[in-house]
Amino acid sequence: MTCLGMDVGHSSVKLSWRCPDGKVVKLMIPSVVIPAMRITDKTAADTALDDTVDVAGNTYFIGNTALHEVGNLRVSGLHDRWLDMKEFRALVQGAIDKVTRNAGKIERIVTGLPASTFHEQQLKMRNIVSACLDTQIRVLPEPNGIYLQHMIGLEGGVRKDRVVNAGIVAIGRYTTDFMALLDGRWVEGVAGSCSGMSRAANLLLKQLKNEGLDVDYLDADDALWKREIRNYGKTVDVSRDADRALSILGSEIFDSASARFGDVGRKLEKIFVGGGGADLLIGELTEYWPQAELVEDPRFAVAEGFRRLGESL
Repeated sequence: MTCLGMDVGHSSVKLSWRCPDGKVVKLMIPSVVIPAMRITDKTAADTALDDTVDVAGNTYFIGNTALHEVGNLRVSGLHDRWLDMKEFRALVQGAIDKVTRNAGKIERIVTGLPASTFHEQQLKMRNIVSACLDTQIRVLPEPNGIYLQHMIGLEGGVRKDRVVNAGIVAIGRYTTDFMALLDGRWVEGVAGSCSGMSRAANLLLKQLKNEGLDVDYLDADDALWKREIRNYGKTVDVSRDADRALSILGSEIFDSASARFGDVGRKLEKIFVGGGGADLLIGELTEYWPQAELVEDPRFAVAEGFRRLGESL
């Protein structure tokens, strides 16, 4: 039985599933979608077939082909109505198609939404996925996936040494989501969201422009990781500005999460930190929360936790 864990993020779609031979596969697809175009080079055209998706009579390129053809990463969907966009449906359809070609029939899909929009959009998300494939579907708040990766072993079964009083912080591009559980039960009132990595990228972008550098959002986003930018053939060190932007975001995450955690916060034995921005911000967060811990493979933690749950149902 193939169960797909799917984390549709604003920077990339993360997928985790088990092949018929028992091997767990993880795949990341850049969240880039453009209308399909004619490609004259046969080799490139053949490669593009795997990234071609038909949605409601329209044909799109997704992922690496879209990224290659557009020449740069298009940032879209940095708002709460992302699910209403045709590009979102194309990403979901394309991701499911890729897994189906590899693993055959998918019996169950577990996917998620930010904590802040979960209750409002869970039915919409379920309908989008069901329009792509007739199968069992479960939609959860995304931070659940991080805890599920901790709670369920790689081959299934609940770990006896799991932490039952834990906070979860999932740092994505658009939002940072947090949840907490006490005695192994989720505390409904503490779930929430605040700014994600796009906040740090915009802070850095503003500072670099103030310094007279000709950059755009994507340059700044990339510079958070590389700590430098290329500007007219020269390499410019932006480490200090990047550190300042990350420090501001780290402080905002702590303030927002702490306000939601309230008295629950002091009871948390661990705070598991995952998501695409976790590697960059774990240092900032451990200054506030000594018990904060970077999870294994943080970028794929949500999808992997969803896969483990799907196989255990």
